[in-house]
Amino acid sequence: MRTVKQRIASLITAAVFLGILWLILGRVWIVIWVQIPWWGLLLAGVILFLLIDYLVHRAFGGKP
Repeated sequence: MRTVKQRIASLITAAVFLGILWLILGRVWIVIWVQIPWWGLLLAGVILFLLIDYLVHRAFGGKP
C-alpha cells in the first residue's frame, strides 16, 4: 500500500510541476529567453520541482 501512495504522489508532483511550468513559460517565454541564461532557467526549474515535491510529500503525510 505504501508504494501505491508513493506512485500517486509522484504522478501528482509531475503533473503539478508540468502544469505550472507550462503556464509560466506560455506567458513569459520571450522575456525568459532573452533575459535569463540557460543555467538560470535550469536552476529555477530544479528549485520549483523540489518545492512541489516537498509540498506533495507533506500533503500525503510523509515526514520531511
